[in-house]
This record gives sequence, structure tokens and C-alpha cells, in this order.
Amino acid sequence: MNQTNIPPVLVTGPTGRVGRVVVDQLLDAGVPVRALTHRSEAAATLPAKVDVFTGDLTVPETLDPALNGAGAVFLVWTAPPQTAAAVVERLAAHVRRVVFLSSPHQTPHPFFQQPNPIAVLHADIERLIAATGLESTIIRPGMLASNSLAWWAPAIRAGEAVRWPYGAAETAPVDDRDIAAVAARTLHQDGYAGGDYVLRAPNR
Repeated sequence: MNQTNIPPVLVTGPTGRVGRVVVDQLLDAGVPVRALTHRSEAAATLPAKVDVFTGDLTVPETLDPALNGAGAVFLVWTAPPQTAAAVVERLAAHVRRVVFLSSPHQTPHPFFQQPNPIAVLHADIERLIAATGLESTIIRPGMLASNSLAWWAPAIRAGEAVRWPYGAAETAPVDDRDIAAVAARTLHQDGYAGGDYVLRAPNR
């Protein structure tokens, strides 16, 4: 299929740890990419092939130019919850498919079963998406491996003990690039509508 016949994918959070790699993977697959950013200067950090749109999840109407003509959206929610319903409504009015970067809040692991407003927000957005009838895929990474740079690296460098609130609870941090690979595939390949995927690295 010629690239001109493929509807573009809109990536929210395109300069983040996962979104930036999603952009690259989609481009490598020959998929046209749009990026939604808060600031126009973010265009300088993205590949030249990317169409950059300025918009804000807290102002849903600013998303329309980026959504017009798009086929799918990679949704990374980075805003307060108040506009989530209006944003999802706009997605449903414009695109066929949404891939949502959520969290494993349904997993019976002690780390993910603590009171967490982000998990509540993710669950609410999932319900909103489901109610629209959109082709949707939910991606639920566990702990991101890149978090260890902030959480553990300083203690390791200082030769100190690495502290963790659930010492007996095993976890397998997943590489951001692996999360992005799953997201990119589900955004442009068929067969993943309705998918709900918990992602983690292999236990070793």
C-alpha cells in the first residue's frame, strides 16, 4: 500500500519516553504520523516527516485540526480529568481507532492495587472509550524500566541499599521501547481491536 493511501496516526505525548519511540516506529513502518504538542517549538525535536499540530487536552476543540483526516490516535493522558469525556467524544467523531496507554490497575499485584488517582483516571477513560464504540486497544505496561534511572540509580551509584515498598512482591519492569513497539503495531495493523494487553518484561 502506498503511504499516501494510509490515513495518518495522531500521537499524543510525542516527545515522551514512549510516544517518541512510537513516532519512530510508525515512520519506519511507512505510516504517516501527526504529533500533538503543547508548544510549537517541540517540532524541532521530531523528525521532519512528522506533521506537528499544537493542541491541548484541556481545551478539546484545539484537537480538531490534528484529528481531521486521521485514522487512529495513540492516546497518552497527561492532563487533569475534567476534559476526558469531551476529548474522547472528539476522538470518536473523527477517527476509527484509539490505542490508550493505560495501567494494569486490574492486576492483583500489591503495587497496582494501592489507592492511586492515576489508576482511577485510567479506568474512567477506558469506560468512556468503550462507550463510544471505537475500535480500541488498551495497553497496560507495568513498571517502566526507565523509572529505575530516577528511583534506583542514585542509590546504586552511592553504594546504598535499593529500597522498595513491597520487598516480597516480584515485578518485571518493561522497557519503554517494547511498550512503543506494541503500541505502534496495534495502531497500524489490523487484528487488535478490543485487545487488552498487560505488558511486562520476562521474569529471569
